[in-house]
Amino acid sequence: MVNLKMSAKPESRFWHALRDGVTDVHWTRIESWASPGVPDLNGCASFGEFWIELKVTKNNRIKLSPHQIAWHLTRSRHGGRSYILARGGGRDPLYLFSGFQVKSLKDNKISEIVPMAKIKHPYDWARLMTCIGDDKPKPVQVQDDKVG
Repeated sequence: MVNLKMSAKPESRFWHALRDGVTDVHWTRIESWASPGVPDLNGCASFGEFWIELKVTKNNRIKLSPHQIAWHLTRSRHGGRSYILARGGGRDPLYLFSGFQVKSLKDNKISEIVPMAKIKHPYDWARLMTCIGDDKPKPVQVQDDKVG
Protein backbone atom coordinates (compact mmCIF):
# COMPACT_ATOMS: atom_id res chain seq x y z
CA MET A 1 0.00 0.00 0.00
CA VAL A 2 1.33 3.46 -0.94
CA ASN A 3 1.32 6.18 1.71
CA LEU A 4 -0.26 9.09 -0.19
CA LYS A 5 0.99 11.73 2.26
CA MET A 6 4.59 10.65 1.75
CA SER A 7 4.28 10.20 -2.03
CA ALA A 8 2.62 13.58 -2.60
CA LYS A 9 4.76 16.42 -3.92
CA PRO A 10 6.03 18.87 -1.27
CA GLU A 11 3.76 21.64 -2.60
CA SER A 12 0.71 19.34 -2.37
CA ARG A 13 1.57 18.49 1.23
CA PHE A 14 1.96 22.23 1.91
CA TRP A 15 -1.49 22.89 0.39
CA HIS A 16 -3.10 20.14 2.49
CA ALA A 17 -1.54 21.53 5.69
CA LEU A 18 -2.87 25.02 4.88
CA ARG A 19 -6.32 23.74 3.90
CA ASP A 20 -6.60 21.62 7.05
CA GLY A 21 -5.25 24.41 9.26
CA VAL A 22 -7.39 27.26 7.90
CA THR A 23 -10.97 26.06 7.76
CA ASP A 24 -12.82 29.40 7.87
CA VAL A 25 -11.76 30.36 4.32
CA HIS A 26 -13.44 29.36 1.08
CA TRP A 27 -10.47 28.04 -0.91
CA THR A 28 -10.21 27.48 -4.65
CA ARG A 29 -7.09 25.76 -5.91
CA ILE A 30 -6.15 27.01 -9.36
CA GLU A 31 -4.58 24.93 -12.13
CA SER A 32 -2.10 27.55 -13.28
CA TRP A 33 -1.11 25.74 -16.48
CA ALA A 34 -4.32 27.20 -17.90
CA SER A 35 -3.27 30.78 -17.15
CA PRO A 36 0.45 31.32 -16.52
CA GLY A 37 1.30 33.42 -13.48
CA VAL A 38 -2.01 33.03 -11.65
CA PRO A 39 -1.33 31.98 -8.04
CA ASP A 40 -2.09 28.51 -6.70
CA LEU A 41 -4.89 29.57 -4.37
CA ASN A 42 -7.76 32.01 -4.21
CA GLY A 43 -9.23 32.52 -0.78
CA CYS A 44 -12.31 34.33 0.43
CA ALA A 45 -12.65 35.13 4.13
CA SER A 46 -14.68 37.52 6.28
CA PHE A 47 -12.21 40.33 5.46
CA GLY A 48 -12.33 39.81 1.69
CA GLU A 49 -10.65 38.01 -1.17
CA PHE A 50 -6.95 37.23 -1.54
CA TRP A 51 -4.50 35.15 -3.59
CA ILE A 52 -1.61 32.96 -2.41
CA GLU A 53 1.27 31.42 -4.31
CA LEU A 54 2.62 28.44 -2.36
CA LYS A 55 6.36 27.87 -2.65
CA VAL A 56 8.61 25.21 -1.22
CA THR A 57 12.05 26.77 -0.99
CA LYS A 58 15.35 25.32 -2.10
CA ASN A 59 18.66 26.69 -0.84
CA ASN A 60 16.87 29.52 0.99
CA ARG A 61 15.45 30.83 -2.31
CA ILE A 62 12.03 31.10 -3.89
CA LYS A 63 11.79 30.33 -7.59
CA LEU A 64 9.31 32.60 -9.38
CA SER A 65 8.60 32.72 -13.10
CA PRO A 66 8.42 36.02 -15.00
CA HIS A 67 4.65 35.40 -15.37
CA GLN A 68 4.24 35.01 -11.60
CA ILE A 69 6.22 38.18 -10.92
CA ALA A 70 4.17 40.17 -13.43
CA TRP A 71 0.87 38.83 -12.06
CA HIS A 72 1.67 39.68 -8.43
CA LEU A 73 2.98 43.15 -9.24
CA THR A 74 -0.02 43.98 -11.42
CA ARG A 75 -2.54 42.68 -8.86
CA SER A 76 -0.81 44.52 -6.01
CA ARG A 77 -0.63 47.77 -7.99
CA HIS A 78 -4.39 47.58 -8.48
CA GLY A 79 -5.04 47.18 -4.75
CA GLY A 80 -5.47 43.42 -4.72
CA ARG A 81 -4.24 41.18 -1.95
CA SER A 82 -1.63 38.75 -3.23
CA TYR A 83 0.97 36.84 -1.26
CA ILE A 84 3.77 34.33 -1.46
CA LEU A 85 3.62 31.74 1.32
CA ALA A 86 6.84 29.76 1.54
CA ARG A 87 8.47 27.07 3.62
CA GLY A 88 11.47 24.81 3.20
CA GLY A 89 10.35 21.39 4.37
CA GLY A 90 7.86 19.74 6.71
CA ARG A 91 8.53 21.63 9.96
CA ASP A 92 10.38 24.66 8.63
CA PRO A 93 8.89 28.07 9.43
CA LEU A 94 6.29 29.66 7.18
CA TYR A 95 7.24 32.95 5.54
CA LEU A 96 4.53 35.29 4.30
CA PHE A 97 5.51 37.88 1.70
CA SER A 98 3.43 40.55 -0.01
CA GLY A 99 2.95 40.46 -3.77
CA PHE A 100 4.92 43.74 -3.86
CA GLN A 101 8.01 41.79 -2.74
CA VAL A 102 8.23 39.39 -5.71
CA LYS A 103 11.14 41.15 -7.42
CA SER A 104 13.15 41.06 -4.20
CA LEU A 105 12.28 37.39 -3.73
CA LYS A 106 13.52 36.56 -7.20
CA ASP A 107 16.87 38.28 -6.66
CA ASN A 108 17.64 37.49 -3.00
CA LYS A 109 17.66 34.75 -0.41
CA ILE A 110 14.69 34.61 1.97
CA SER A 111 17.00 35.50 4.86
CA GLU A 112 17.80 38.82 3.13
CA ILE A 113 14.16 39.98 2.94
CA VAL A 114 11.88 41.01 5.78
CA PRO A 115 8.68 38.92 5.56
CA MET A 116 5.25 40.14 6.62
CA ALA A 117 5.28 37.19 9.02
CA LYS A 118 7.52 34.32 10.04
CA ILE A 119 5.57 31.55 11.77
CA LYS A 120 7.37 28.66 13.43
CA HIS A 121 6.08 25.09 13.62
CA PRO A 122 3.58 24.15 15.01
CA TYR A 123 1.94 26.72 12.79
CA ASP A 124 -0.33 29.36 14.24
CA TRP A 125 -2.76 29.46 11.30
CA ALA A 126 -4.90 32.13 13.02
CA ARG A 127 -1.86 34.44 13.12
CA LEU A 128 -1.28 33.87 9.40
CA MET A 129 -4.87 34.82 8.61
CA THR A 130 -4.69 37.86 10.91
CA CYS A 131 -1.62 39.09 8.99
CA ILE A 132 -3.46 38.72 5.70
CA GLY A 133 -6.70 40.21 7.05
CA ASP A 134 -4.93 43.20 8.59
CA ASP A 135 -3.04 43.94 5.37
CA LYS A 136 -4.75 46.83 3.62
CA PRO A 137 -3.13 47.19 0.20
CA LYS A 138 -3.85 50.42 -1.58
CA PRO A 139 -3.93 50.84 -5.34
CA VAL A 140 -0.89 52.55 -6.82
CA GLN A 141 -1.16 54.93 -9.76
CA VAL A 142 -0.87 52.61 -12.75
CA GLN A 143 0.63 54.10 -15.90
CA ASP A 144 -1.33 53.63 -19.09
CA ASP A 145 0.99 52.21 -21.73
CA LYS A 146 -1.20 53.46 -24.57
CA VAL A 147 0.06 56.35 -26.66
CA GLY A 148 -2.18 59.29 -27.42
